[in-house]
Amino acid sequence: MHKPALEKPYIQLICNPYEDNSSVNTRVTIDIMEKNLSRDDMIEVLSKFMVAAGYHFGPEEYLGIEEHP
Repeated sequence: MHKPALEKPYIQLICNPYEDNSSVNTRVTIDIMEKNLSRDDMIEVLSKFMVAAGYHFGPEEYLGIEEHP
């Protein structure tokens, strides 16, 4: 099934390279095509984007939703 709305990204996450001679000239881009991504799926995408951009999570660290009473 053809979905014209999915031909362009709904959300783009882009990490551009540092403007410094010491860094690798690499850009990390994630295009989210689906408009109805669940909140949990979006958090997973954001987490993977952060790792790809060079951030690291410890064994007990993760992105998530915290509820406050």
